[in-house]
Amino acid sequence: MNRVLTPAFLGDFAAGLLVNLHIAAVALGLGLVGGLALAALLTAGPALRRIGETLLWPLRAAPTFVVMFVLLNLLPSELGFGPLRTAMSPWWAVVLSQCAYTTAFAADVLADAWRQRRQGSNLGLALLPTALLRAFFVVTLSSGFGAAIGVVESTAVTMRAIEALPGLSERLLLLGSVMVFYTVCLQSLYAAAVWGRDRLVQRVRAVEPTSTRIG
Repeated sequence: MNRVLTPAFLGDFAAGLLVNLHIAAVALGLGLVGGLALAALLTAGPALRRIGETLLWPLRAAPTFVVMFVLLNLLPSELGFGPLRTAMSPWWAVVLSQCAYTTAFAADVLADAWRQRRQGSNLGLALLPTALLRAFFVVTLSSGFGAAIGVVESTAVTMRAIEALPGLSERLLLLGSVMVFYTVCLQSLYAAAVWGRDRLVQRVRAVEPTSTRIG
């Protein structure tokens, strides 16, 4: 065990995990901006709603891995508007590839919350935090795709450490330890989010008139 979970590996893994969390936070923030604009279209009149649905469809269908490579290899090396410019780095390629999912997810939950609000229910708005937290978990895990293009996040750190170990048993032990970490930590957080969601549902339904309840 000492040859597998060394202090050096644990330190590098923690730093890599922070990269995953940073990617997820930025992708979710950008997705909220785009999702809010799309939600406005989805909850507007028939013509604007059709435009919103047309824009939303490719975002839902976009494969993250393919989008990531397209962004990195086909777009200009520098992006921006006026003085606000940034290089199209592997890190940004991962962030923007995740934005397809976060924008579509945010558009769906925001539009649904707004429709419920129009019907007199605050349940959709109350559930927004737990819905966004769920999306954050998904993006944190899928940001591991960044290892394929050189982003040093937790997956990349793990793969490098596995390659450096001499024996199969040690490699399996390291891989199993990382899988247990993700399973225990993230599933525990997810379970806490579900518990919080259920409590919110109970509170909102307790104060809303029966005629306005959704579902």
